[in-house]
Parts: sequence; structure tokens; C-alpha cells
Amino acid sequence: MKISPLSKHIKKFTMPLIFLSALLFALFLGRFMPIPLKSFFYAVGLAIKKCLLFSLPFLIFSLVYKSFSQLGAGALKFLFLILALVYCSNFINTLLSYLSGIFFIKCGAMGEIQSAQRKISSLFPLFSFHLPQIISNGTALFSGAVCGMLSGFLRQRVRKKISNFFGNFTKYFFKLLIPLMPFFIIGTALKLQHDEMLSSIFSNYWSIVIIFIFSAYGYVLFQFLVLSRFRSEKFAFYLRNIAPGLLIGFGSMSSAAALPFSLRGAKKNLTQKGNAAIIVPSIVSVHLVGDCFFIPMIALAILLSLGFPLPDLTKYLSFALHFVLAKFAVAAVPGGGIFVMLPILQNYFDFNGEMLGLITALYVLFDPLITTCNIAGNGAMAILFDKITTLPSGKKNYT
Repeated sequence: MKISPLSKHIKKFTMPLIFLSALLFALFLGRFMPIPLKSFFYAVGLAIKKCLLFSLPFLIFSLVYKSFSQLGAGALKFLFLILALVYCSNFINTLLSYLSGIFFIKCGAMGEIQSAQRKISSLFPLFSFHLPQIISNGTALFSGAVCGMLSGFLRQRVRKKISNFFGNFTKYFFKLLIPLMPFFIIGTALKLQHDEMLSSIFSNYWSIVIIFIFSAYGYVLFQFLVLSRFRSEKFAFYLRNIAPGLLIGFGSMSSAAALPFSLRGAKKNLTQKGNAAIIVPSIVSVHLVGDCFFIPMIALAILLSLGFPLPDLTKYLSFALHFVLAKFAVAAVPGGGIFVMLPILQNYFDFNGEMLGLITALYVLFDPLITTCNIAGNGAMAILFDKITTLPSGKKNYT
């Protein structure tokens, strides 16, 4: 049976529409749900997330091993290229944050920052359990890369058998995970709705929201425009493919939780599908566009609002170098981006305890927007990596 063009286009948007519907259902109808029911959905969402985070190191190892085992002698070159791209991108983003922050502050666009008060009555899960972290994501990434490169010494039949095993693991993992994600989104979005996190952001810090969206999101969209060579059709194609990952990231506040969907979107956006499994797991917790824009920008605003002098460019460059290095120690979990930065803010910007508490609270409030920006930035980085490592091979169909 031949599929009509209309049905073909509808199918492309099915997954983002399902995720968006789940998110809007929880945010707008959650207030009418009894608290025990919300606690149940929140517990289910947490359970899915804990299982995902527990499995994530094994998923990263499988993806990286399979990809690097196929690269042969060029694997080490790809690894160094990824590290260089991530460091340069984070450094540039941190500098742009300083320039845009100074511009908006001098224009008087930055509103007064006050203590970020959170709602006292927080939603708690109806049930909970604990899963230990056996290995870290960074260890899994490094181990997968090393084992993949060493697999070149194995016989081709053995190497292919091991590679197929890890490939099947990731395939069945995604098949099991995807049907569960609407329940995951509903649970985490009900938490946001009950704790009034989103309403707090837009009612008390609307000026910061506008500045952050204008600068960080504008920069990421400009990257997609450049990568698409300013062709509207290709630009829309890129954004449509990363949309499911953005929705998961907004609801979960975790780049790690969105990894399977970021990977699926990257495979559609890249010329060489195998590049997606190389770049996406490698940068999920270290290439953080949203963090690089938000943390320095809000730090400058806090200094100004409390009467402290702003750092000059020389001092800020020293801060940026250490700030970007610390990004390699960030965990892709809610709130993980700020905690390793607190000593750096204390050292370079002379933040006291009150200022550190304030920037931590604001970071947690903004985490849905920051995480979404991080995931979008990773989508752009994947396309850039693909273009650098792939020779032109003809036109691609974007319909």
C-alpha cells in the first residue's frame, strides 16, 4: 500500500507531538489532579529516570565501542578532534556570554535580582528506590574508546561478533525506552507544575529569561542557519529531528535522559550515520552551551545588583579558561552544572556564601531552559563534526 505524502509528513511529527502533548497535559491539567495521583506519576517518572541513568554508562560504552572499533587507525584522531571542538566551543560561548551580559547590563535591560524563593510545599514521589552508579559516564566513554581501538588486534570474525552484540544491545534498549518516555515526561512535568518552578521563572525573572533566550538560543539557531547554509528547508529539517530530545530535556532537566533521542535526531541530520554514535555520547555531559551562557551572565548580574565591580576582560579570560576546563567534570543531571563551578566563582569573582546560594537557586530555576539549550547545542556540534570529518558526497533528501 502506497503511503500518501500527507501521511508521510504527519508521521515525521508523531513523536514530538506525543511528547509535547504529555508535557502540556501535565503543566496545564496537573493543578486539577489529586496530590496522591501526581505523586504516583512523579514516582513512575523518577523510576524510569533512575533506570535510564543506571543503564547510561553501558549504553555509552556500547555506542562508543562499536563506533571506534570500526574506525581503526583513525580512532585516536577522532577523539582528539572531539576534545578540541568541545573546548573551543565552550570557550567561545563563555566569551559571548560576557559580551552579551555586559551589553544588556549597560543598556539597563537586566532587572534587579532578588533572593530566589522556592515553594515550600514540594511534590514527593509516592515510592522510591535506589540504583548504585557502577561506573561514571566519563569512565564508560574512555573505556569504550580504548576497547574499541584495541579491538583492531582481534580477528575480524570475533570483532564483528562483539560489535554486533553491542549494536543489538543499544537497538533493544531504545525499543524498550521510547514507549515509556511519555510517562517520564508527565511525571517530571507534574513536579515542575506543583512546585511552581516555571511560574516562578517567568513571573519573577522575566527580564533574565528574555536575555538568556535572546543570546543563547539565538546563537544556537544561528549555528543551525550557518550549518544549513541559510536554506530554510534544511534548517527546518535539522530542528524537526532534534525536537524530541529538546522536549525530553526540558521535562527532565537532564541531557543524559535525552541522549537516546539526541542520538536518533543526529543520525537523521548527519551525512555519515556512524558519526552520530561517535560524537553524541562523547559530548552529552561536557559540551554545555546553555551553562556557558547562563552562569557567567547571571554571575555578572549578581555582582552588579549587589554593588560589586564587574571584572575586566583580562580577569574574565582567566576565569573563562578555568571555567571551561571544569566543564569536563560536570554530570549531566539536574543541577549538576553549577556545583563544580562554585569554587571558581568564589575564587575569580569573590562570591560569598549568599551569592553562591543565590546563583545556585537561580540555576535550578532556569535548569529546564539551560538543559534544552545544551541539547540543541549538541545537535549543532554533531552536524559540525560530521561536516569536518565527511567529504562531500552528493545531495541529501530533506523531505
